[in-house]
Amino acid sequence: MKKFFPLLIFVVFANELGAQKLSFFDSVIVESKMWSRDSNRNIQYSDWKKFSSHTVNQINNFVPVTTSSLNKYGSDLNSKKINASGYFRTDKVNGRSWVVDPEGYLFYNIAINGVRLGKSPNNESAFKQKFGNTTKWIADSKKVFDEVNFNTTGSWSDVESIVNYNLTSATPIVYCTQLSLLNSFSQNQKSRKNAKDYPVLAYVFNESFELWCDQKNATLAKNKNDQNIFGHFSDNELPFQDNLLKSFLEIENKNDSAYLLALNWIKEKNIDTLKITKDQRETFSGFVSEQYYKIVSNSIKKFDPNHLFIGSRLHSSAKNNPYLLTASEKYCDIISINYYGSWEVTPKNNQQWLALKKPFIITEFYTKAVDSKMDNVSGAGWLVKTQEERGIHYQNFCLNLLQNNNCVGWHWFRYQDNDPNDPNADPSNKDSNKGLVNTFYEVYRPLADKMKALNENVYQLIKLIDKK
Repeated sequence: MKKFFPLLIFVVFANELGAQKLSFFDSVIVESKMWSRDSNRNIQYSDWKKFSSHTVNQINNFVPVTTSSLNKYGSDLNSKKINASGYFRTDKVNGRSWVVDPEGYLFYNIAINGVRLGKSPNNESAFKQKFGNTTKWIADSKKVFDEVNFNTTGSWSDVESIVNYNLTSATPIVYCTQLSLLNSFSQNQKSRKNAKDYPVLAYVFNESFELWCDQKNATLAKNKNDQNIFGHFSDNELPFQDNLLKSFLEIENKNDSAYLLALNWIKEKNIDTLKITKDQRETFSGFVSEQYYKIVSNSIKKFDPNHLFIGSRLHSSAKNNPYLLTASEKYCDIISINYYGSWEVTPKNNQQWLALKKPFIITEFYTKAVDSKMDNVSGAGWLVKTQEERGIHYQNFCLNLLQNNNCVGWHWFRYQDNDPNDPNADPSNKDSNKGLVNTFYEVYRPLADKMKALNENVYQLIKLIDKK
């Protein structure tokens, strides 16, 4: 009996985390390098390491489907309809968090980021030859998404082209918006005041920030009745993980509202600034984030009460901060998280996010492949050897997510590769194989095939998982 007791404990523990509910009769080894920065912020890769991975075809007692019964949104027509609101919303059904589509069917959010035209000379030349106009480009792209079973376009997509496509299509493109509220406000303020070192999150306490949000969000009213909107992101990767208490206290203007707020906060908490603990730093970040989420959420809902507020795309250690997550779940309808640094979501993260009062989506993850012949220096995704291995990583990562009952989707980063020959590209997006399509709008077929094999089985897999 002693030999088997530890295994029994592991199985029960894993199920409590909402992970490892599937069993596999086999696995595949993928060699990969992890991207990181050294102490000087220089980009580096680890050595090749072996990672055990699972695919759909290795699941015990599961026969993959080749056709799915879906409605125009990509929802499960075999699910029982529940309380259609006319818009996407969230609900809990038999212990699992779900998105419910405008018709009342259960919807799992499978998205691809950055669906927009590339701007490099190579991109423009390929666009003219292959499409000629944006109407044909977005229509052809929709065919690819339907084939691979992506049902949503994520952040930084061409909303105007998507909306125009939806006007005449019986099968619309579900889309998200990226409002960039605090980021745009901070850039505006810095350009006016030349305050380069002023902390971005300190602008939350600027008396003009609420007005700025309302002015920007007023445009949401014109599309508030659009049933094809999945939800609104307020920002992307705000630096909540920084030592905000320290940076607020270092603000030079001692009459600044953010400086005074931090000063009063440490006095009220009786904190020794020479011995600030990790918990105190995280608590202050949570305090700042609550004010941020309150302002942006109230403003978004003021002009568009119908659609989901899907957060600010937490990243780095911010996604682990319990105080920040508490603030997020208070104001966000869905908590969005960009995930790098682990081959799959860790048991610790699975447990933490399973316990949230609001569901979550992973809004960035990806791998890059050597066979693309790109340098693959920029970008935080893992490096593998082939396009097929990118697809294996996709399946393994997403199978892990499906086993967490509080996860309602994922967003692959992204639609198109970087173009190394783009003279105007941001250095962080210069030379990496991130795309479903390459510089010339050609689909990476081995990757797409693996994505399709997982995506078209999502609803069947959830049924299998939830039976357990």
